[in-house]
Amino acid sequence: MTGDVDVGAVGDFGDRNVRIVQAGGREIGIVLWGGSVYAVANVCPHQHGPVCRGMLGGRLTGSAPGTMQMDDDTPVLGCPWHGWEFDLRTGRALWDDRYGVRTFPARVQNGRVLVEMRSRRS
Repeated sequence: MTGDVDVGAVGDFGDRNVRIVQAGGREIGIVLWGGSVYAVANVCPHQHGPVCRGMLGGRLTGSAPGTMQMDDDTPVLGCPWHGWEFDLRTGRALWDDRYGVRTFPARVQNGRVLVEMRSRRS
């Protein structure tokens, strides 16, 4: 299946929350964050856990040992089963970019959240 799927009014989605919807026969987590919208498959690559039921927050970074800062521009989703964390902008795992969750292009148009469902070949 390819094409845009309307998953609801933008007002149905809270800022900095994950809402799981059905789109193209898949469970997709929708996140509104800092004016952007992200769509991610609700399947962790580790043991196929429900990644969208995990913790959502900004990325913790450190410029030196013993220091931590919150990068509020980078939404991170952590799987509730084993804590694997993923950058929602890219879908890549924070600790090893060989791993990742499947992401889908998403946008807000005319007050609606649209997710572009593309075939596995694209």
